[in-house]
Amino acid sequence: MDKEMNSKTIDGCLYVSEDVIAKVITRAAENVDGVAGIARSPKNPLRLLFAKENHGKMKIRLEGDVLSVAVGVILEQGSSAAECAENVQASIKDQVQNVLGLTVARVNVNILDIAV
Repeated sequence: MDKEMNSKTIDGCLYVSEDVIAKVITRAAENVDGVAGIARSPKNPLRLLFAKENHGKMKIRLEGDVLSVAVGVILEQGSSAAECAENVQASIKDQVQNVLGLTVARVNVNILDIAV
């Protein structure tokens, strides 16, 4: 995930790597009450060789200056899936827009596990 996303500014261009976007998304999701963490991706030897970091079950797509995100999360025991998913969506959208200045069109949240 070392593609760079870019956005035009008044004085030039701003380049943001996918790794930075993924870190902002991860922190935003993990700060939501009821979320234990981002689900891990299965180990893949090619990914280990070519990717800088394993950001887990996350897909990021940038079309123009608009970002779409899909993220898999692990809930804490006893958490409401619907409430957590809504809060994760809001947190990711807020953090990406405020920290990186990218417009977020869609955040899909997949509940993949419950922590025990």
